[in-house]
Amino acid sequence: MSPAQNLPFDVLSEIFKYLPNLYLVEEIEPEVVSPKTGPYILCPAKYPWSITRICGAWRAAAIYEPRLWSRVHLEVGQRQPSPGKVELLQVYLGRSRNCVLSVSLHCTWIERAKDNALLSLLFTTVDRWQFLSLHVLAKSLPLFHDLGPFPMLETLHLYVAHQAKTPPLTNVNHIFQHAARLHTIRYRHSDDRSVFVMPLDQLKVYQGPTSSIPPELGCEWISNLHWCAFAANGRQPDWPSTEVTAPHMREFSIQERIQPMNTTAILNILTLPSLEILRVKASGRFHLCDAICGLLERSMCILTELCLDIPDLTAQYMDAILEQTPHVVKLRITGKKLLPDFWERWIYDPQTHASNPCILQQLEILDLGRCTFTPSTEIALLQMIQSRWEVPGKTTTREYFAGPAANSIVRLCTFQVPYKFQRTKRSQKKILRLWKEQGLDIQFGPGSQNRL
Repeated sequence: MSPAQNLPFDVLSEIFKYLPNLYLVEEIEPEVVSPKTGPYILCPAKYPWSITRICGAWRAAAIYEPRLWSRVHLEVGQRQPSPGKVELLQVYLGRSRNCVLSVSLHCTWIERAKDNALLSLLFTTVDRWQFLSLHVLAKSLPLFHDLGPFPMLETLHLYVAHQAKTPPLTNVNHIFQHAARLHTIRYRHSDDRSVFVMPLDQLKVYQGPTSSIPPELGCEWISNLHWCAFAANGRQPDWPSTEVTAPHMREFSIQERIQPMNTTAILNILTLPSLEILRVKASGRFHLCDAICGLLERSMCILTELCLDIPDLTAQYMDAILEQTPHVVKLRITGKKLLPDFWERWIYDPQTHASNPCILQQLEILDLGRCTFTPSTEIALLQMIQSRWEVPGKTTTREYFAGPAANSIVRLCTFQVPYKFQRTKRSQKKILRLWKEQGLDIQFGPGSQNRL
């Protein structure tokens, strides 16, 4: 007999109480959780049903602990469910008793909800839903229109899929309008442009497209956010005349597939005094650098992480941004065919540092894994890395990088090698190999040629 089978009932119950958290970690869920990414509860051979077949003691403790049955991963297809699956769901929900539920629903059923036994059962527990991950066809949304209110719902992950090539632009959904505790909304990326009316003014976390925001709600609700990620695929009519200060926002991300007209408009209205992490992704730099610099000047924040996925950045525009971010510790850049002058102001020279200090004096992590360079730029890049890593002669690391008290810099710790970097330059790989042996953490981007 296994020692685990001799554990006391109260110990087993306590273990089972926290066991569901091992199967669903909300921090790594930018995408919508589906039954395919979690335990499928209508399979009797799998967790948590399998726990009840270990022995009598385990079965008693498992049935006793309602939180073990609080994760509901369910797939509802276009066919009627079998009576066996309906019975399993009924038993499962019964064992959860009055415990709050984390529901992950993948639904392609397009008939009435009452005509599907699985949905009918699940919808009786709507007042206990605390977390909802909904992956649904646009045609299936009417099933949920009369489902609210959601008195316990705190976190919503939403993905609306379209079968047609051109999704509708004017659909307005009030499904989650009455959710008094809702504080986190994450949309999975899709081409859906439907509008969802929600209590945005009470949110702390928002990830999703700007097209889903009702125009009449304006932008003031952004001031309450602590974390935000916008897909700037739609423009709000009051942006040009709005100013929004979000004093608690520590991380802000924004992306736009085409020229960053909407991104620039959003950055121009924001002031983020507590901002620590900024991520910007766009296909061009049209007025974007001025908007980023304006945001940083207004906010007067201490930025520690900066990610710029802007392919046509040049040294002039990059330096203008980096001068506003002297405290950046982690920097990620995506650029195409960067030129040697890109690195001129990055190079650390202890002889001239007091009168002409380099930029990014706190930089420890440099990620260039998605950049491409001209051949001469690769040499300039290595010279810059060398200046921030190698310590000449008998000088100690502390002495070499300290410099004057007001101008000391931090030694580089991690370097993400650019995409397709020095595929044929074995001599340059030799110096990278040496630096790695000395302790520099060198990581390679995608590509089979990137290895030492």
